[in-house]
Amino acid sequence: MAIALCLFALWLRLGRLRRFRLRAAIFIPASCLLWLCHTFGWGVLGVLAFSAEMIREHDRRKDAGSGHWVASWFRAGLHCIPLALPMLMMVLWRSGDHVTGQTTDWFDWHAKTQWLLMVLRDRWLAWDVAGAALLYLLLLKGMRDPAIEYSRNLALSALFLTAVFLLLPRIVFGSAYADMRLAPYVIAIAVIAIRPRRTMSLRHAGVLAALGLAFFLARMGGTTISYWMFAQDYRTELAALDKLPVGARVVSFVGYNCRNDWRMSRLEHLPALALERKLAYTNDQWSMAGAQLLTARYVVAGAFAHDPSQITTTRWCLREWWKPIGYSMARFPRDAFDYVWLIRTAPFDPSYASDLVPVWRSADGTSALLKVDHSKPAPDIADSELIPKRLLELRDLIRRKRAAEAAAAEKTKPAANPS
Repeated sequence: MAIALCLFALWLRLGRLRRFRLRAAIFIPASCLLWLCHTFGWGVLGVLAFSAEMIREHDRRKDAGSGHWVASWFRAGLHCIPLALPMLMMVLWRSGDHVTGQTTDWFDWHAKTQWLLMVLRDRWLAWDVAGAALLYLLLLKGMRDPAIEYSRNLALSALFLTAVFLLLPRIVFGSAYADMRLAPYVIAIAVIAIRPRRTMSLRHAGVLAALGLAFFLARMGGTTISYWMFAQDYRTELAALDKLPVGARVVSFVGYNCRNDWRMSRLEHLPALALERKLAYTNDQWSMAGAQLLTARYVVAGAFAHDPSQITTTRWCLREWWKPIGYSMARFPRDAFDYVWLIRTAPFDPSYASDLVPVWRSADGTSALLKVDHSKPAPDIADSELIPKRLLELRDLIRRKRAAEAAAAEKTKPAANPS
């Protein structure tokens, strides 16, 4: 997104200078590189560029006496053709059933409202919500203050992004939180669309500039402190990698809870650094068709081969795939892994780890690296000790239903042709 916003500024500058051939020559490769970084940034750049071109074309045609919006829309599309090459690459990449990806969860207004409140979400609820509230008050002031106004160009870009945010489902081509990612940039573009009118006094402008600078310094200061605290967490947990051999098979369990706490731990996918730093296999990689180019094919790991098998809780959570730490420790396939990496997990029955040898442990004891002793038998724990009775009954009901459906399908299957 940082690259996309910088490229958008360049797009506007070259358009203002009417250097359209140079812009096309630059943005054909630039759009491909941006798409390679992340499809989302490329998509946002396309929306921003199209809206900007539509305003520019409308104003140009209006000056010539033919300012029709339909014609401006068409011309804007032509100008954006240099950004379209990644679309061909996406078609080639997704040509096949195995990479189609799921697109679902449309028009979840409750979630979209939450995303708009979370545009500055980081660590401290009151601090982050207060910052977001100030931004919304600023946008309201831009509509009512006679001394300031909205740039038509950037205001239309913000409106286009708002429309995309409202229309996007939560999951697009297997990539989750597609709409949520856009929310902060809807607000960002709307904020920078505000500009002073010619009638604004120098004193008024100075006061607004000082307030904006104070807000920026406060937020950056708070974020710096927050990230320093996150860095201490990372330094503590990543000490386990010093004890991990290259190429190890690692099952990771990260402690979580059933509540959606405002403060994010930013540890949920920390185990992926074992893949990057130690060339190790870890179980926190996504496994959604079309969502990523890396594919996990470690079948022997079973249900512990992909995200969110690394998320563990103290109990079973409603409407979530997360598992309690006790269940995960007792049920992960020992033959598939050499090491267990625990990251701030809840306490569990030691008998569930009877075949594991401690290699490293954090000072507070909530994190550890354990080695699987393949010479020892895995703990024999009954399902009744790990799963509540009501969930066992539900599981058995689902299994019986599936078996009945399979039997019915077998009966209706046409008989084989004797010839």
